[in-house]
Amino acid sequence: MAVVQAAPVFLDRAASVRKACGLIDEAGAAGARLVAFGESFLPGHPIWFHALPPTAGRSRELATAMVENALTVPGPESDLLCEAARRAGAMVVIGLVERPDPGVSVVFDSQMVLSPDGAMLGVRRKLVPAVGERVFFHPGGGESIRVFDSPWGPVSVLAGGENSNPLLTYAMRTLSARIHVALWPPHFHAPGVMQNVVSITGRAVAYQNTAHVLSVAAASDAEAVERVAPDAAHRANLMTMTEEPGSMIYAPGGRILAGPQQGEGILYADIDPDAGTWAQLVNRQYDRPDLLRLSWGGQEGTLPAEPGGRVEGDPEQDSPTDEDLAARARLLIRERFGDALDPDDSEGLVPYVVQILRRSGRLAERVPDSTDPRTALYAGER
Repeated sequence: MAVVQAAPVFLDRAASVRKACGLIDEAGAAGARLVAFGESFLPGHPIWFHALPPTAGRSRELATAMVENALTVPGPESDLLCEAARRAGAMVVIGLVERPDPGVSVVFDSQMVLSPDGAMLGVRRKLVPAVGERVFFHPGGGESIRVFDSPWGPVSVLAGGENSNPLLTYAMRTLSARIHVALWPPHFHAPGVMQNVVSITGRAVAYQNTAHVLSVAAASDAEAVERVAPDAAHRANLMTMTEEPGSMIYAPGGRILAGPQQGEGILYADIDPDAGTWAQLVNRQYDRPDLLRLSWGGQEGTLPAEPGGRVEGDPEQDSPTDEDLAARARLLIRERFGDALDPDDSEGLVPYVVQILRRSGRLAERVPDSTDPRTALYAGER
């Protein structure tokens, strides 16, 4: 496994893609079969929000440059990266500023995942951009709560503060991720802060999810700092943070396999794909889905999903059986009427509720939610 702690050619899409392809080639030649880059590596992270007011003229100029150098996927840049992954024979995870429509100034903090044969496995989007990122990035949706197929089992990918979200990291555990790639920006707002967070969250996810964790921090160089810093004090602060160690690789359970990496470079570690199998087996017995369950995007995560992002209960992949609809109907009736109906009357309502559920597949796939007017009537203790 390889984590690439490197600075992009700041806000230069073409040059940053060329640099990424070269680093993929280098890591592949060294034997890496999974190569991970930091958050928003292409074409750089909006680090200026640590030094400039968001509405300042300079901020607007930098934001415009970011949008103009964002990537549209698929596109010529992603084709080059796919070819680099194929040459290296390596799975690639890389952070990018994604602009789905080149004619619209809407961008996402995204992560692209490529297979060792050069195929596009998918792009996920950060669910909640953090702090100053919110000025630039739109939030991702429930489709980004997923895993990706790999030769070593499901791989999960989260960016920045997502790795500190216990519900989100538990979702990755529910999806049986065996390798977790945690992408991070070059730094936070002050020296020492991000390094501490990366260490805490990386070991926590490795322990709780019994997964290998590749914590990969991006990097900034002197050219980027010079471009965004308004004065000598901010320049010194940013330069201090560029020199801090960041990236690390953990075994299931939290043991450090490599790192921390200081400065630009590639960090390598060999992993045992079978490590964590026994621990995952034991940990499943602690989950108690009959008492505790997690739902997302209208889905419930109580059992492992199939690799490749397939989530149990996805209406586009599963059609509910008559038995499933009847069970859901009885649940809704019981939650709505309690003991007010005798058993025969309650059972007599089941066919009618089943018809409603069948005609409204979307409702049938939703978890009753007291904040949603469509299901508030049926929300209650599950």
